[in-house]
Formats: sequence, structure tokens, C-alpha cells
Amino acid sequence: MFAAITPALAIGAAAERGRVLPCCVFIFIWTTVVYDPIACWTWNPNGWVSVLGGLDFAGGTPVHISSGAAALAYSILLGKRCGQGESVKYRPHNVSYVVLGTIFLWFGWFGFNGGSGLGSNLRATMACVVTNLAASVGGFTWVLMDYRREHKWSTVGWCSGAIAGLVAITPASGYVPPWSAVIFGFVGAICCNYATKIKLVIGVDDALDIFAIHAIGGICGNILTY
Repeated sequence: MFAAITPALAIGAAAERGRVLPCCVFIFIWTTVVYDPIACWTWNPNGWVSVLGGLDFAGGTPVHISSGAAALAYSILLGKRCGQGESVKYRPHNVSYVVLGTIFLWFGWFGFNGGSGLGSNLRATMACVVTNLAASVGGFTWVLMDYRREHKWSTVGWCSGAIAGLVAITPASGYVPPWSAVIFGFVGAICCNYATKIKLVIGVDDALDIFAIHAIGGICGNILTY
């Protein structure tokens, strides 16, 4: 299931452009050549990351950092959407769908992080608690940052912050107490919020800010885990 969701995250960067068949070919090759080895390094007891003592409870590196990097590469390969950077300004056209998608992701993350406990146990329960707390803190942090900079906040900003908090807490969800989740959500949302400007600097059309939220959020989460 992790191998299924990881390329789905990456493909979000290519929204509104790209053909389905080449996308399917890319997903098959990328999952086999990139995701599978990274997952083995991280979660196999004999993997070099695991042997060195690396901690990644639910996929900060195999899922989020790898998908964020793939999203950036795929966006560069496809190029920009028609009119992007010229007279057309792409903005979320249906906030209700954004909220609905966030709800599905947030709910699914309990299975994503909690399920990594591989059973109905205390570790799985704690993973769900810190996951929910980090997402909530991430949402609040993001909208406060937007308000400080632009003197307004938005529902889409809240959703972005919640996802950033979920991503940041993923590698540590089975290892940290609830108070730590506040730090993960706060730091993750700040770093991801600033990272959304990277695509403007390098001129890449990452439609859903996959690199900024998943790659940068995953890196923050991994650093904080240690």
C-alpha cells in the first residue's frame, strides 16, 4: 500500500498536464528502481540505514522525501502548464474539494502512521495521537504565517499546513510523546511554508507544492526525529 501511495503523491505535481500512459510507465519504473530500494534500506533489518540505527517509523524518507524529489523531477521534465508564468494565474478553483481531499488524507494518515505499529497496541495508539496533534498545530502555524505576511488567511492555507504537519510527524510518529508533536507540526509548517517559494525561484510548475510539503517536510521530520 505504501508503494501505491508514494508515486500517487509524486504525480500530484503534474496536475493538469501529462498523458496517462507515459505516467503509468514512469510510475512502474520509478517504483521499482527508486522506491523499492529505499524502502528496503529503511525498513529491512539488514538494510544499511536500519543497520546504522536510522529511525523512520512510517516512511519519512521512502514515501515523502522520495516522492517529493520525484515530483520536482517530473515537473521539470513535463514543463509548465500553458500560460503558467505569463498572463494566467492558477489558483484553487474549488476549495470544497481541497478540504474534502485533506479530510480523506488526514483520516487515512491514522492508518498510515498508526498502521505502521503492525497491531492494535500502545505504539499504534500513540502514533495516531501525535499524528492528529501535529496536523492541527501545522494548520494553525501555516495560517498564522500567511496572516503575518499577507494580512489574510485561507482555508487552503490551513489544509496545506495540516498536510505539512502530517508529513513532518510521519518518521517519528511511533517514537515520540504528544508534546513533541507540537514541535514537529510547528517546525514542519514553517519550513514547508517558506519552501513553497522555491518553485518560483527555480521556475518549476509544481502544481500542488509536492516538493515543498513532502520533500522538505520529510527532511524536517527526519532531522527532528534524531
